[in-house]
This record gives sequence, C-alpha cells and structure tokens, in this order.
Amino acid sequence: MDLFRQAILRPGPPEEFALRTVQEAIKPQKQIKLVQDENQLLENILRSLLQELVAAAVQSGQKIMEYGMSIVDGESSQGQIPRLLDIVLYLCEKEHVEGGMIFQLLEDLTEMSTMRNCEDIFGYIESKQDILGKPELFARGKLVMLRTCNQLLRRLSKANDVVFCGRIIMFLAHFFPLSERSAVNIKGVFNTSNETKYETQAPEGISIDFNFYKTLWSLQEYFCNPPSLINAPGKWHKFTSGLMIVLNTFEAQPLSDEEGNAHNLEDDAATFNIKYLTSSKLMGLELKDPSFRRHVLVQSLILFDYLKAPGKSEKELPSEAMEEEIKTSEERVKKLLEMTPPKGKDFLCSIEHILERERNWVWWKRDGCPPFEKQPVEKKPVQGGTKKRRPRWRLGNKELSQLWKWADQYPNALTDTQRVCTPSITDYWKPLAEDMDESAGIEAEYHHKNNRVYCWKGLRFSARQDLEGFSRFTEHGIEGVVPLELLPDDVRARYQAKPGERTKRAKKEETKISAQQAEENQIATAASEMDNEGGRADPEASVAPIDTDTRIATVTISQEETPTPEDNQKQSSDTDIAQEAGQMEAETGMIDGETDADVDLDAVG
Repeated sequence: MDLFRQAILRPGPPEEFALRTVQEAIKPQKQIKLVQDENQLLENILRSLLQELVAAAVQSGQKIMEYGMSIVDGESSQGQIPRLLDIVLYLCEKEHVEGGMIFQLLEDLTEMSTMRNCEDIFGYIESKQDILGKPELFARGKLVMLRTCNQLLRRLSKANDVVFCGRIIMFLAHFFPLSERSAVNIKGVFNTSNETKYETQAPEGISIDFNFYKTLWSLQEYFCNPPSLINAPGKWHKFTSGLMIVLNTFEAQPLSDEEGNAHNLEDDAATFNIKYLTSSKLMGLELKDPSFRRHVLVQSLILFDYLKAPGKSEKELPSEAMEEEIKTSEERVKKLLEMTPPKGKDFLCSIEHILERERNWVWWKRDGCPPFEKQPVEKKPVQGGTKKRRPRWRLGNKELSQLWKWADQYPNALTDTQRVCTPSITDYWKPLAEDMDESAGIEAEYHHKNNRVYCWKGLRFSARQDLEGFSRFTEHGIEGVVPLELLPDDVRARYQAKPGERTKRAKKEETKISAQQAEENQIATAASEMDNEGGRADPEASVAPIDTDTRIATVTISQEETPTPEDNQKQSSDTDIAQEAGQMEAETGMIDGETDADVDLDAVG
C-alpha cells in the first residue's frame, strides 16, 4: 500500500511507473499480466487505500476529488484520488490487471461519497467515457456501471436534481450500445408507483364543477397503468365515460389564438415541473393553459397506442367494440390537439412521428432486440500489394469492343453471302425425328420437343418452307410438323393422312367453290339485267325463287360432313332436275317477255 501511496504522488504520466509499481507490490508470477489470485490481492489493496483517502478528505473538509491537490509553478496538480483512478485505468486498459477493477473502485467511491461529491465523481466518469467504453473494459464492467448509475438515480431527488439525473441517463444512453438488452424495458413495465393525489371532497366556496375536477384527475390512474384496462370491461367503461366528459369540456371551451400566444412555451420548458398541481382552486387556470391540455391529450394517445400495439397475445388484444371506441376517441383527441394553439398542426405531426418511432421500438423489443450494429466488411488483400484496376473498354464493354475490332479486321464480314444460313427443314427436324424413333431408346425427358426455343424456331421454318407440315400442328402437335420422309414406317403411319380422307376433303372444297361461283354469277346476272332493262323486273322475280332454292340445295349438300355415295347420287339428280325446271321457266319467261315487247311496239307504231 505504501508503494501506491508513493506512486500517486509522482509526477508524470502513469505509463512511466504504473506497471513497475504493481510488480514491486505484488511480485507476480508473470511479469506483465496478473493471475486471478494476484488480481484479487491487488483489488483489496486498492480498495483499502481508496477508503483511507476518502476518510482523510472528509476529515480535512475538502472535496473528495480535490483532496491532495497542490499548486506547482502556477499550475494546479491532480488530486490523489483522481491520480489513483488514472493509474488503475491505465493498467486495466493495457490488460495488466483484471478489466473490471476500475469499475469496482468507482462504485465504492460513489457509495462512500455524498451527493455533492458524487457530482464531481460522475464528471470524472464522463471524461473517461471513451476509455471505459472500449470492448475489453466494457464487457467486464458494464453491469457494475449500470448498478452504480441506478444507485445514484435512487439517491437523487427527481424534483430537485433533474439536471444531474439527466446527465446520468444521457451517459447510460451513450455508454451502452443501442441493442443492449440490460438498458431496455423488455417487458414494458409501467411505473405504477407514480400516484397522483387530488382532493376527494369539495372545499367551501369553490366556483368550479367539482365533479369535473375529480373526473379529470381520476384519469391519471389509468394513464399510469394502461394494462389494467385490458380484459376489464368495467374499468374501460369508466375510463371512456370520464374521458368523454373531459373531451366535451375541451370542445365546449376552445382556446383562442390570443390565449395560446399568451403562454410562452419556451419559458414553460425552462421552469418545467414533473407534475402539475392538483389543487381545485387552480382548475380554472389550468383549463386555459394550452400546455396542460396538451399533456392530457398526449397521455390519451399514448394509452390508445399501447392498447393497439401489435404482437400481443389473443388474450391481450382488445375486442371489436373496444377497437371501435378507441378509433373514435383517438380521432377526437387528434382534432383537439390540432385546434389547440399555438401551432396545433405542427405539434400533432410531431406527436404522431414520436408514436410511430415508439411502435418500431416495441416491435424491436418483441423480436428479441436484434443488434443494430453491422460488422465492417473485411477487405481481401490483393496479391502483389497493388490494387487491380478494372479494364476500360473503348465501347463500354468487352463484347461491343471485340465486335468493333472484328469489323476493322474483316470489312467484308457483313456482306458475306454465307453469313446468314437458314437450315433446311429436313436438317432442322432430324434430331426430333430421331427422338420419335422408338428403336433409338431415347428417354422422353431428353426429347427435343421439351425445348421451347427449338420448337419455336422449327415452327417458323415450317411456316416458310413446308406449309403442309405446318398445318398438321393443330391436329398432332409439334411432332406432326416433322417431315414424313424422316420418320420410320411405323411412326409415319400415325401422322400420314388416309386416301379416303383426302378425297372427302377435296370434294368438300370443290362443293364450296362451285357454290360460291354460282352465287357470284347470279348476283352479277341480276345486276346487269337491272341496269340494262328496268322493265324485266317480273321475270327476274320469277327466277329468283328458283335460284334461291338451287343455292339452298347446293349449300346443304356442301355442309354435310361425310355423305355416302347414294346420298351424293340422289343430291346430284335433284340438283339436275331443279336446274332443268329453272331453265324451262326462264325460257318461258323470255318468250313471254318478247311477245309482250312486240305487242307494245305494234301499239306504239
């Protein structure tokens, strides 16, 4: 211990004497790093020395962090306790001693000090935050530091030591990583100990509605503990009825822009108090305060947001009727926030943004707090020690540059007649014909008909070079397009058309053609007769029914699919008879016409 007393009085940085002092005091087995028993012995020595220095500082009446400070050549030297902490911090940083030793000394120092001295001690902790936050130290002392800060927060007054409490919370937020589970309220527990006390009996001479006063302040019970409203229909009905009374009052007594501008929100933030006074005499003034109204309305939005929070179990989810009431109440609250001056719309947008971020935090915690930090990508060292440069191409990429180079070397490449060579039908379909040969034994999954690009190209070739084979695609598929001369005899029989079918098809085509020609001749004859002789309308009318009957008979014959020889003979005889009758009637009509014409000429003459 005496060696350390002398060490803290030495000038100069700790690097010059810290390790040598430990080696002289402990005489370790290893010259650089202490083992577990040696670490425990050194920790006991340092804790005893720290306790003596604190006791001496208290007896002298000096501040703990300033004890032993002296002025040399006009400059103040460091106190003995900060000097001791610097030596231990250096040893922990260089891993000469156990990394959690400095955190243990800081915890002991805060426990032995008053709150006035703790503020100076915490200033030292803030100044060494970068070193204490290094991975080798943080992993060994994070829980000790968290316990130290929590003990300080319990000892501080939330009303009088607001700034110091804020410093501690900000330090924890910077010291711990964003994904550290120990710094997160995983279960979402509410501070139910924060009770709001208010008057239960109306005082004498009060000029406000005391029932409204009790209703307003009774809402704090539910704002403090939102889980109490889940699966409790009685409490939910009581809460909603009270909230409706408050909202109706806010709507009935809107604030004007003058009243909103009369309250300077910046001055309110400077003199901010954690809780509002609950005296019934102040109720009238608080209703005219826009900040007070906003607090109540924002508390309502936070409660609604909790009840609608995703990821809950089925038992914790609100009922359909409850969801409808939440939606209606939330719309009213947002409308009131927008109407509350000053800058109601901007304030509402800020609150909605904060609640959206809070929902993201809820999801993150319920997913198990996955880490936000991403490990840096390791850069692979380049062989040879030099960075390989990407090649630069003249036309942007390798293919275009090579094509341009070939154009210079072979100027006649584009005009060569053999550049574009379309294969013949027999050469192209030969692989598929081999697949169709059963004696080849090619498995179905390896057939060329499974290749869509091959089939598509083949259909294009067949449509240009073999129209008859292309027409077989609708009946037999892609295999029917293959030229028949490439197929074996047994396979060719399945795709080759029978002679009977050919004659029937030819007869159908001839019948259709003859019917179309007869119809065209009749139309042409009728048109010419109408143009030349307008007085021959009656003979044409007499001929038209016969022509129509003849056409109908002809079309009927053509529409039959497979007529028998007897039917063909009968239909042909009927057609001949009809044609002869038509010709006879036509000749009679012509004779009658000529006679009538002669009579008319005689009369005129």
